[in-house]
Amino acid sequence: MTWAERAKTFFPGRSTRWWAVALLAVGILERLALALIYGPVDWGDTPSYMRLAGVIAKGGLHGYDGTRVPGYPALLAMLGQSERAVWIAQMAMGLAISLLLLWMTVRMTSSPGLGFAVGLSYDLAAGLVLFEFNILSETLSGFFLVAAMAIYLMIHPARRMTSLILITLALGLVASLAGMARTLFYFLPVWLLPFVWLATGGDVKRRLAAVAGLCVPSVLILGGWIGFIYIHYDMLSPSTMSGYNLVQHTGRYFQYLPDQDATIRDIYIKYRDARIAERGVQTNAIWDAIPELSQKTGLSFFALSQKMEELSIQLILAHPTLYLHDVATGWIDFWKAPVYWTADAVHPASLVRLFSGWAWVTRIMALLANAAFLMLSAVAILSGRARRWLGVDRFFWLAAGTIWLSSIVQTLVDHGDNPRFLVPLQMLVFLVVLVSAWRAFGRSPRPAEVTR
Repeated sequence: MTWAERAKTFFPGRSTRWWAVALLAVGILERLALALIYGPVDWGDTPSYMRLAGVIAKGGLHGYDGTRVPGYPALLAMLGQSERAVWIAQMAMGLAISLLLLWMTVRMTSSPGLGFAVGLSYDLAAGLVLFEFNILSETLSGFFLVAAMAIYLMIHPARRMTSLILITLALGLVASLAGMARTLFYFLPVWLLPFVWLATGGDVKRRLAAVAGLCVPSVLILGGWIGFIYIHYDMLSPSTMSGYNLVQHTGRYFQYLPDQDATIRDIYIKYRDARIAERGVQTNAIWDAIPELSQKTGLSFFALSQKMEELSIQLILAHPTLYLHDVATGWIDFWKAPVYWTADAVHPASLVRLFSGWAWVTRIMALLANAAFLMLSAVAILSGRARRWLGVDRFFWLAAGTIWLSSIVQTLVDHGDNPRFLVPLQMLVFLVVLVSAWRAFGRSPRPAEVTR
């Protein structure tokens, strides 16, 4: 089958194909224009990704310290740790995301025009397009997340058992890769399980085959990675930094640790207070404190993480209201939709004001979409009449639940740069809001059996 024939199969109907071509053309022209005036950007996490990519490039996982899941470092290693190559690859992922959004929207509403609008919303959002230039894992995890949602929509028409198993195997693989790109999405295969069961239809044998297709790659990939961490670092976690992440919560009230932990307590408080004096918050003070903590306690990097996790859990149990306060503020921060870009990467500098305006306008767009999503979610839960009016279907609950679970999980385990956790999910927010609005006010038919 030629590429043209595959495209016709994926985008049936001449109108849909024309809209897809138009969306692809806009996306390519936009990125070519940006390539002339903007470039790859390093952030605080970039060096650690590059360091781990170097480890993979030399000998696979031999010596890999598990401070991050290996999905993004593996991509960097495959691309020769070239920032330009990574940026080009991430732009290609952005184009693929916009096309997948168009396909999903047409599948749910039969409206190519709306599909174009949903896909274009990705290209218009500075917080998403400019993130493709950042040497960070959000674009990769966002691509896997959107791809998983698209594959899920393919389950219903698969009548042959072989096709069904291949689709669910692909779903399990892509969902697992999302977790291997960011630990935040480790829950995704489990969350998908009931939706795969319901979407499959037919007898129990058929449903069990679909569930098995989802579970096999998930257990092998995600379970295998946890096994790797446990065997090498004696931690039952996807990352060796779980203790340091929890300190982002508990460091604010570390003074409540007993005197038996005075060495760790007093050293951390010293660095925490210095960070507060410099930046107004204690976020990331732990990274400054680790060298002295290791030196004074004699604990290795990994043993110190385990100790910090132990002390943090102790503090959370003793002071739950302080912890819940941070959880609530972290959850609110999650929805703030900042745009991660830097004026230093803009050339000529005279265009900085244009970038700033673009970032400001599209951040307002994202904030309005986030507010609409929260309102729609609440209304859909509380009112059956509203669910019928909005055309709420099974996919709505899958996508909305993924966003909600992510918003809760991220704030339970970390209290750092919480707004960044929404970046891979922002397009799902746009998709849910725009499709729901179309069903409520437009001419879209009620949800088809495929997603009900």
